[in-house]
Amino acid sequence: MELEGTPGRRIGVHTAEPGTPDDDAMLLLDLTAPAPAATPARTREV
Repeated sequence: MELEGTPGRRIGVHTAEPGTPDDDAMLLLDLTAPAPAATPARTREV
């Protein structure tokens, strides 16, 4: 899927059949990903 406003960038989605070795590998890969950084809450100016 191409991303609007980001020329040359795409999102790829990979899935695996639940309970398969590929699914186990994807779960382990997900566990190794860094946690997303906390972003400060945005405030609305009145």
